[in-house]
Amino acid sequence: MNLSEKIDNIELKIRQLALKVERLRKENIDLTDKNEQLKAELDKQQGAVSALKDKLTKTQGVLERREVNETEHTQQLRGQLDQYIKEIDKCIEWLQNS
Repeated sequence: MNLSEKIDNIELKIRQLALKVERLRKENIDLTDKNEQLKAELDKQQGAVSALKDKLTKTQGVLERREVNETEHTQQLRGQLDQYIKEIDKCIEWLQNS
């Protein structure tokens, strides 16, 4: 192989490497863009998850308050029923004594 052939061979390899570098740059740009899109989508999904967690927390709070209110209401009703039963017992006792 003479010097001219060696130079031509080196030039060919340089062109091939330049093409490969260009392909890798384009691929890098595409992957960087895709990565940014995925990050944006992840942020969006995390925002949605956070909003759903907030709603869940609020809903659980409402349900807990409702249970407490219902328990208080039930206790009030039981108190009223106990009072009615005492009044009925008094009426029955009065009727028996009359």
